[in-house]
Amino acid sequence: AEAEVEKPQTFDPAKQLGTTMPLGFFDPLNFTKVGDEDGFRKLRIAEMKHGRVAMMAAVGAIIQPLVHFPGFKDVPSGIEAVLSPPGTYGF
Repeated sequence: AEAEVEKPQTFDPAKQLGTTMPLGFFDPLNFTKVGDEDGFRKLRIAEMKHGRVAMMAAVGAIIQPLVHFPGFKDVPSGIEAVLSPPGTYGF
């Protein structure tokens, strides 16, 4: 009797963890292709890294007006910090 050999399943990004309802798998620009597991993993890792950077930027935007380093007490908050000394010393 011949042993049945199972064909390896093709990688389907729509069946990966993170697919949520009601949208399901959301890839409007078709960046991920069926069968391209390496490309999918690379894009997922990049998305996580960019998300973490965005979260840190949001925390920084909230904390920036509240925390001042020693020697920078007179620097105004917001965009004025870049335009007035000693905020211009880094440039």
